[in-house]
Amino acid sequence: MPAHDNASTIGEAIQSVLRQTRSDWELIVVDDCSMDRTADVAEAFGDPRIKVVREAETRGPGAARNRAISLARAPVVCPLDSDDLWLPEYLETMGRAFASNPTATVACADAWVFDERTRRVRKRSAVAQQKPPDPIPDDPDRLLVELLRRNFVYYSVAARREPLLALGGYDERLWVGEDWELWLRLAAAGHRFVFIPSLLGLHRKRPGSLTSTSTRLLAGRREVYRVVAEDWNASPEIRKLALELERARDLRGRRRATAAALLAPLTAIRRRLRHAILWHDEPPRDVADLLLTLSETRQA
Repeated sequence: MPAHDNASTIGEAIQSVLRQTRSDWELIVVDDCSMDRTADVAEAFGDPRIKVVREAETRGPGAARNRAISLARAPVVCPLDSDDLWLPEYLETMGRAFASNPTATVACADAWVFDERTRRVRKRSAVAQQKPPDPIPDDPDRLLVELLRRNFVYYSVAARREPLLALGGYDERLWVGEDWELWLRLAAAGHRFVFIPSLLGLHRKRPGSLTSTSTRLLAGRREVYRVVAEDWNASPEIRKLALELERARDLRGRRRATAAALLAPLTAIRRRLRHAILWHDEPPRDVADLLLTLSETRQA
């Protein structure tokens, strides 16, 4: 669990781990030189399965995740951001996925999207908006091409630790899209992914996060394409595709910016209409149960 200035949310994130139906886990929280009480909140749980590491300088989410992976003792590791949540069956379901697919390196699921400001849950899942191919390619080469077109792998996966270490882990230069670049490298190296058709997480949308604005997201995606095209020892076809997709993203981004400026007077009306269409009036039952449990724990 990488963490930076998340004192207000890290307690709930840790509680979601404590409430897993599978209990044989260890949680390594890497505090990326927070200026608030993030590390103190994590240490206050006092559970021997929770290890808190305080970094002396801020190095970014990729570096924090790599530090945790290097310290992990389990053969399978699962990233969880300090403002997101797991549903109680997350670890148990991931374990069954690996037991059923012993040659897979990565097990992926989906997540609900939770708006912290409105306390509403989006109807479309975190992965659905990326329109994943159906079925998901089992062949790594086909998977690589599809993943280059868009990232349909939710960041909180379960992955075998040794292959991650062998590939060098997350690219620490990337502060947005570092997970996507790692999935691409795993596919390029021939590793298999298994996809679980379940929503097992809760992704929190909140102001100030690294992915809270479209500008940050677009810049992060462009940088991933640049890394693939310029830094990878990839085939000419993959490099060419990365460059083509980078240019297409830039063009699409400029068009959207122009359209947003022209339609600014209608933004508030459009937002209200979209909110009614895209968001649940009441959270789904499993999400509501989790939020209620965390709320009761916080009040206690």
